[in-house]
Amino acid sequence: MTDDIQRVEAKNSYQSSQICPTAPYDAEDEINLFDLFLVLLKRKWLIVGIVVFGGVAGVATSLLMTKIYRSEATMLPREEEKMSSSILSSAFGALGSMVAGELGLGGSGSLEKLQVVLQSRYLAQRVIEKYNLMPVLFPDEWDERTKKWKTKKWFGLADLTPPTIQDATKKIAEDWLEVTSDSKKGILKVSFDHSQPDTAKNIVDYYLLQTSELMREVVLRDAAENIRFLTEQLDRTTDALLRAKIYESLAKEIEKDTFARAQKYYGFYVPDPPFAPDLDKEEKPKRVLICALSVLAAFFVAAFIAFLSEYASRLKTGDPERYQQLKDGLRLRRKRSRA
Repeated sequence: MTDDIQRVEAKNSYQSSQICPTAPYDAEDEINLFDLFLVLLKRKWLIVGIVVFGGVAGVATSLLMTKIYRSEATMLPREEEKMSSSILSSAFGALGSMVAGELGLGGSGSLEKLQVVLQSRYLAQRVIEKYNLMPVLFPDEWDERTKKWKTKKWFGLADLTPPTIQDATKKIAEDWLEVTSDSKKGILKVSFDHSQPDTAKNIVDYYLLQTSELMREVVLRDAAENIRFLTEQLDRTTDALLRAKIYESLAKEIEKDTFARAQKYYGFYVPDPPFAPDLDKEEKPKRVLICALSVLAAFFVAAFIAFLSEYASRLKTGDPERYQQLKDGLRLRRKRSRA
């Protein structure tokens, strides 16, 4: 009986050793955080020097960067436009719905359509050409004295290609203009970045005015066409009831024409107009963030160099042969780079 128990225990012990085999533990394989801290402490002056250099470089870089100012305006679609679109639809039926849809009036999509207009290349080109903004957008390439584009020279060869309208519209869309919408609040914000606060404010004003003029032109053109059409139908109609309806529709078209001409901003109003930021309220560069990231990056570089130096020092004393191979490899690379 005792022999059977011993055999069962031996069998269970063997199975346990197969399921959970234990390998000899090597204390040298353990990463000791205290040893890493000692390495950093040993090379503290190297780390401090690199971190200070990184911080100074970050400060100098941020101070040399051009200040960029942002001017912003808030736009809201006019509720009157939604009412006008419903009146127009009831007056003209399918024709009125088509006109209202073309103008982007009424419905939940008016905010999105207004955003599309603001971000369009056509509007950007219109603003640039009307207000002659090419020298303003590319001041480094414009010679104010001669009123001509500067000639760039690359390796003694002249580059005679000045910036074009396409370059300006692309630059505006990518770097300078920002249009954001908030569908919950029903507002649209348009902002422009530039190195001059007054220029940023003026260009936002230009965008607001030209957006209004573009929408106004569409409404006035359609109103004139509808008035012409209704007038022709009035001359051809003799039925009194039908003539009364045409007179009513004609009066509404004249009202729409008058309404469009009377507003400063057609289709929207501006509760928060643009303003020129103060000279100490730049949007870019973020100097504190640049300096913080520079110091953080310098610390990681310094820590890497410290660990690498410590490894090379230990390799020199513990394994001189491998250390010599490392030096020979570095010398070979230097010779190749010199050659």
